[in-house]
Amino acid sequence: MDLNTLIGYVKAVEGSIDQTMLKVNASEREYLEFIERSEKYSFRAVVVPQVILPLVTPLTKYRVGTVIGFPNGYSPVDIKLREIDYAATCGAREVDVVLNLIPIKSGKWSEVSREVSELVKRSHELGLIIKIIIETSGLTHEEVRSVSKLVELSGADFIKTNTGFGSRGVLPSDILTIKSATSGKIKIKASGGIRTAIDAALMLYLGAHVIGTSYGVEIAEEARKMLAT
Repeated sequence: MDLNTLIGYVKAVEGSIDQTMLKVNASEREYLEFIERSEKYSFRAVVVPQVILPLVTPLTKYRVGTVIGFPNGYSPVDIKLREIDYAATCGAREVDVVLNLIPIKSGKWSEVSREVSELVKRSHELGLIIKIIIETSGLTHEEVRSVSKLVELSGADFIKTNTGFGSRGVLPSDILTIKSATSGKIKIKASGGIRTAIDAALMLYLGAHVIGTSYGVEIAEEARKMLAT
C-alpha cells in the first residue's frame, strides 16, 4: 500500500466506525456520556445493549444498533427473534446477532442455515439491518469459509467477525478468508481489538466495510492528527 492509498483509507476510517459501548459495569450516566462524546464525530452508527436503547435512541443523531444473543450466541432462535422484536420496538435500526457455534462445530449445517434464515427474515421484515457475528476466534479456517458462504446466501447484510469477548479479536486473515469465500454481495464488519487508526485503515484496505470498536473517539482523533500532518 503506497502513502496516498493509506491516506485514503485513513480518511475513510471515521465514517466507517460503529462506535460501541457494551460494558456490563457502566451506569446509565456513563452511557449518556458515551453518546454525548460520540456526537462530535461522524461515525456510521452507535451500538449499545438492548436495555439502554430506550435511553439513548431519542437523544442521538446516529442510527442505533444493538446486540442479540450476546456474547455467546447460546440462546435458542425463538429467544433471539424476541430480542430482535424488542430492539425494533425500542428504536434500533440495526442488530448484530451472535450465531450459535455449537451446530457449526457439530457439522449440523442445515441447523445453522435455519437459524440464520429465520434471523435474517425477521430482521428484514422489521426494516432492520442485520449483521451475523460468526466469532472467527472459535472457528477453523474452513469453518469460517463455510459459514461465510452460508450467511451470504441467507441475504444477511453483513458478516461480523468477532464479539470482542472471544479468545481474540479480528485478524487480517479473517477478513481475507471471508472475502475469498464470498462473492462480494455481503459486506464485512471487522470487530474485536481494533484500537488504532492504522489498524482500522488496514481492515478497510483488506476488504472490511465497517469497523466495530469501543475506541472510536481515540481512533477518530488519531486519524485526524495523521491527516493534519
